[in-house]
Amino acid sequence: MTVTPGNQDDEPITSAVHEDRRRLWSQRLQRRVMRLLLLHEQRLFRGQFQTFYTGSDIAPLFAQYDRLLQLRTLSDELLGDIMPRIRRQLSLQTDQARLSEVAPTRGDIDWPRTMQRNWRENPDLLPLTFETRLRQRSSVTPENLLTVAVLLSYRALMKALLSEAIDGEALAAEELQALTTNDEHVERELAAAYARALIEPAQRSDVTTLASQVEARLRPGPNPYRDLLAWWQRFSAFQVGRGSTRRGPTLAPLRTDAKAEAWLYELWIMLEILHLLNEAGALSGRAVQISRDRLEADFTWNGEPLHSTYNRQAEDTGGASAAWLNGPGVRPDYALTRQNAIPDLLDPHGNVIWREPPVLLDAKYYLAGQDPERTHGAVKKLIGDMTLLGACQGVLFFPALPEPQVPGPHASRLIERRAERHHGGAPIPLQIHLYRITPSMPLADLQNRLRAMLDHISRHMAERPKEIRCEGIYLDPDTISPGGNPVQREKQILCPKPHLGPGIYDLVRPEDCLRTPQLCHVIGQAIIPPYVVRITNETNLNHQAADLRTRHEQRLREHEAHSDDDHAAQAEQLRTHIFTGVGRTVEQYVKLRGNTHSIEEHLEAWVFGACWQKRVGWALSAATREMLKSGEYVWHEYMQSDGLEDWAAPAIQYCRALELELRRRFFLHTPKAFKVMKAGWTIGTPVHALKNRKTNPNAALNLKLLCARVTPEQQRNLVQQLHRLKTVHKTRNRLAHSNALGKAEASTLRSLILGTRDRIGILCWLAEHVQPAPEPEHT
Repeated sequence: MTVTPGNQDDEPITSAVHEDRRRLWSQRLQRRVMRLLLLHEQRLFRGQFQTFYTGSDIAPLFAQYDRLLQLRTLSDELLGDIMPRIRRQLSLQTDQARLSEVAPTRGDIDWPRTMQRNWRENPDLLPLTFETRLRQRSSVTPENLLTVAVLLSYRALMKALLSEAIDGEALAAEELQALTTNDEHVERELAAAYARALIEPAQRSDVTTLASQVEARLRPGPNPYRDLLAWWQRFSAFQVGRGSTRRGPTLAPLRTDAKAEAWLYELWIMLEILHLLNEAGALSGRAVQISRDRLEADFTWNGEPLHSTYNRQAEDTGGASAAWLNGPGVRPDYALTRQNAIPDLLDPHGNVIWREPPVLLDAKYYLAGQDPERTHGAVKKLIGDMTLLGACQGVLFFPALPEPQVPGPHASRLIERRAERHHGGAPIPLQIHLYRITPSMPLADLQNRLRAMLDHISRHMAERPKEIRCEGIYLDPDTISPGGNPVQREKQILCPKPHLGPGIYDLVRPEDCLRTPQLCHVIGQAIIPPYVVRITNETNLNHQAADLRTRHEQRLREHEAHSDDDHAAQAEQLRTHIFTGVGRTVEQYVKLRGNTHSIEEHLEAWVFGACWQKRVGWALSAATREMLKSGEYVWHEYMQSDGLEDWAAPAIQYCRALELELRRRFFLHTPKAFKVMKAGWTIGTPVHALKNRKTNPNAALNLKLLCARVTPEQQRNLVQQLHRLKTVHKTRNRLAHSNALGKAEASTLRSLILGTRDRIGILCWLAEHVQPAPEPEHT
């Protein structure tokens, strides 16, 4: 931001702020706060901002704005509710007058009195003058007089606001239009027939005296004049921001309370942020959430959904949310969090292990002292709050700071640990950005600075992980340090935790994986712990495959014991992890030991033909070919072994290859059309479709989609292959358990998938008759 020549009120300040400038800033601060409140009271705050300060010790605001809020708050009630009911139930006074009239008469003739008078005065003539009774109704009543007097007082106050600028700042177009509309409404009310005759006496009347007279005349029951009396009492005594009786009013014409100004500075920055978000269309559909001493709002900035909180409530000094035992309370002025933040990590007793930290913001209206010394106390406090909450990013707003260098960043100063210093066990890099925000800044410069601050925060939030994933790595126990000592063997897994921060990790023992919540943060996920693939011989391969299946036997059976969709999905995820682990073990073993060239030639020449890799658009994928080559290599090695009991390793590779090709050739064509459960597409999806096609609409739809991928003459053959797939599916699910798979059963599985001399295999038939979905283009 460049300082405009002559704008001395906004020049950077490094020494103590002069009293004249302090007073000017205070006035502009109060004026801008009230302007923002008036601008957004109805739409953004939906008329509920009083909830924020009612009963709270809030800062002073100008009394001139009190009058404007009186009108805006009470106008709708008076003009939209009370006055229409008064017109419908207008108070009229009825009396009777005795008159002597000649024909035609206005009143009703009183014949007895007329005859008596005529006999007395002209006994020989017929009566020419008649005694009458005239019933009269008049609108000249105290109730109507009070109504006109209230309208005149209301209009006088409105005229004063329309004719003057508020402290040199003209009314905004929206405010001016609202006042003008209300003034025209009052003018129409005073133009009514009953009101025109009462304007002059109402101008000479005292409203308080009229109110007392009307109150004495009111009868029990609903009455619009009673509501008018209550409205007038509120209008006369109304004062925006009046707290409790003990605290006293919070709005006064002149106050120089330093605490009040500091609070007003905090509120002003929050209102400016909300104003900027509203102008940018970044706020969500809901209005700002308002409670006592607290404002909250959801918004999206640079595509990142965030949640902002401004909090003046009492500090949180304990409870389940406290991360420190007997620690001090924490109440940051502002906090920004992600709407899609990672859920809290809890131990079995419900205690919080970790909570995603916010970005903390604070505003300090420090005007005394020299820069940078006057910022040190606030920086220390913010670092303390960040440490207590585990936050790594903070923002501080000050009015008296040096201006940042143009065209550099908008922050005046960045506070962080020196790069050459070791973190000393606290690897999370703390950063605090200091921004110069003054009440006299031009609005465009202020909003540019706030945008830069929000850009910085949204970039930081976008870098955070969206979920917690296991990234554990086994430390090699054969490593020898330069000192000649082996590595520590008690804790062998290096467990990075990027959700806590960059460079954060734990050393974890294998028995703590998926068991100890303080060390393992992925408990409950359907995964398997990290493992080392170091296979040098057939014995190692068998042991590794059996160990992966045995280690998770109990968890898999627990999920399979339930029939609901959630547990089925968890069980399928575990099977997938087990099969992937065994498959990678097999592939690494083959890569280290064997030459698969002859196996590849056999599969291409005698099993798949051109569909192995030459038939463009129909060939097996490279991943499928690797699974089949490694599976066949291990199969042939097993055939040469005597007494081998578990043939699961090659069988798993055959199942993985078949499942991958089923997915490529059916599901990936129209993934959104298939009706799959939470487990997603698996080898069991087509089996379920065939089995339940007559009773389950989703299964019938899935079978129809499967048949649509082949020609009409091949649909009968497809159904036959799906019947054969039932056996594969049953064996495949058993492979995830620790039970050994015998040679005969493994041979049957291999024959079903790859085929024999007498009958084509399921995978071979798919490769020949079902075209895979095109591979996605990578840019």
